[in-house]
Amino acid sequence: MKLSVFSLLLALLPAVVLAQRPRAVAPSASFFATYAYLTYSILDKGTSPTPLPAKGVGGTLLLRPDGSYQKRLTLAGNGTTLRFDQDGRFTFSGDHISFVHSDRNGNSRTDEGTFRLRNGLLTITLNGFPAGNQSIYTLQRQ
Repeated sequence: MKLSVFSLLLALLPAVVLAQRPRAVAPSASFFATYAYLTYSILDKGTSPTPLPAKGVGGTLLLRPDGSYQKRLTLAGNGTTLRFDQDGRFTFSGDHISFVHSDRNGNSRTDEGTFRLRNGLLTITLNGFPAGNQSIYTLQRQ
């Protein structure tokens, strides 16, 4: 049985298409590190189509290889420094990341979104409420 060039191309097409799809790449060991917060913005689509930057952003985010994290975020507000501390667990797959921690009442809470790490700069965009709103963090690897 002879295969025409056309039928051969048709047979190979799925492999060619799959090979061209972008693949999610797992972060290297350098992903697990301490990062310093550079910026924090909130996108509230009910108020504005552009993110509103917070003032006086500081603190660190420690991502450990065992899946635990420590967040020490500080923001300037009302003439004082506001602290947002969290300790919890994180998971990631592709560009998706989830943070699980306890809220002030001890209830489990999960924050989910996407991340991108390029040249030591980590950008985390977490889904907000209502749907479509976001929290956007930019951090620098220490």
